[in-house]
Amino acid sequence: MVGAASAQITIGGSIGVGLQTSVTKTDAHFHITDADITFSGKEDLGGGMSISAQMGLSNENTRNSASAVENTTLAISGGFGTISYGNVLSGKAKMGSASLETDLSDYLGGYANVSEFKYTTPAISGWNVFLSWSGSAAAVGTALGSANSVTTLDAKGSPYIGVTGTLAGASIYLDNNTGNAAEGWDLRVKYDLGAAAIAVRTSKDKYQEFGVSVPMGAMTVSVNTANQKNGATDNQGTSLGVVYAMSKQTSLSFGYGTGKGASAGQNYRLNLSKAF
Repeated sequence: MVGAASAQITIGGSIGVGLQTSVTKTDAHFHITDADITFSGKEDLGGGMSISAQMGLSNENTRNSASAVENTTLAISGGFGTISYGNVLSGKAKMGSASLETDLSDYLGGYANVSEFKYTTPAISGWNVFLSWSGSAAAVGTALGSANSVTTLDAKGSPYIGVTGTLAGASIYLDNNTGNAAEGWDLRVKYDLGAAAIAVRTSKDKYQEFGVSVPMGAMTVSVNTANQKNGATDNQGTSLGVVYAMSKQTSLSFGYGTGKGASAGQNYRLNLSKAF
């Protein structure tokens, strides 16, 4: 029996269907493009502390060859900041992409299941410092013996230190992989000009991204580019996205992408999506 003091669960997600191609399947086909569901809840522990949990299930079966990906996080927050542990699906591109079967992350090398233990300080003048220990399935193995299962984190993970905040109206993210000098630092900046929003990324290991998004009433047009040229690696991708909001929860969109490297070729998606 559920008592009155029990934590409330919020259920959300989205379902989409579209006409699309991919770089490996150039014949147009109808497809369930997105089928995601997320469960989240938060409970007051008293003394200024709270605990929150989130678990997500996804049918985006082109992501890391996974037919069902679990995005799961448990976090405790208080005056000391936030301590969390989670397992999430992380793409190589960080600054946005049009909705596509082969998107900018795929052009840069794909997706990975990443586990992360993280501590974030309370905000100080609008800035937060975080310390984390993270690793992917390829580095740390899996809990259930499958490349698509929830990963475990061990000594093979990498330590990170970083800051997030706002400077002159721009949203700033900066981290540094202190356990891997080759990866090093990663800087991401977003700035909303009103008439357009701009996103830029640069990193020591040669990831470069640029994006611009322009709202036009109920329609939003975006262009994003991403590349990594590091030694023998030469991955590049460009996407164009047009999204028309039919309501607060329903949208019709068109995406086009082209690139070379890890995934070479072109693809498009005409998609109808309903959030709930």
